[in-house]
Amino acid sequence: MQHIYINEIIFITLISLCFFGEVLIEVSDRAGVFYWLLMSPVFFYASILSEKTKTLATGHKTEHLIKYQILFWGSAFFAIILVFLTWHAEMMKAQAAAITIHILLAHTMFLSGIILGFRFYLIGVLLFCTAGLTILMEAHFAIDLLITLPFIWLGLYVEKNHIFPTLAADNELVKEIVEDQDHNRRAGDPK
Repeated sequence: MQHIYINEIIFITLISLCFFGEVLIEVSDRAGVFYWLLMSPVFFYASILSEKTKTLATGHKTEHLIKYQILFWGSAFFAIILVFLTWHAEMMKAQAAAITIHILLAHTMFLSGIILGFRFYLIGVLLFCTAGLTILMEAHFAIDLLITLPFIWLGLYVEKNHIFPTLAADNELVKEIVEDQDHNRRAGDPK
């Protein structure tokens, strides 16, 4: 938890899992469905772990932010279960179910970027891009690899100079969510 490169380790692990999922969809549609179904709790755990590291780094208790993560991932998991049941009822093909779950995870990862930072935006965008390539071009291993490498570079080297909101003192969304720990009030409340 206090490892100096924990956020980088989380980022590389999630990118690797996304990349492996793309390869798995190419090999087996059914395995792809189950893989993306099981990735929902893994991505949720990575989000909570990243949230805990931000708590340690900033000194703010972030119970409200964790509640938002639970809300994001809980709703995503419910939607994923419905897609899984739709596939199980043979109302959609396995590859369509896998791509739909993939897109739901991309959306949730992107939303998590509001609170967790630029790297989660990147993972969400990467998932959107690879899903789009799979849908439009039936992308293969080499194309996914070419798309993934710039995202890794952006996440590791450009993260400090981004324009997206993160857990910072001047972020309006975070000010509304995080309580003032000293006075037990929210930011913006009268003193």
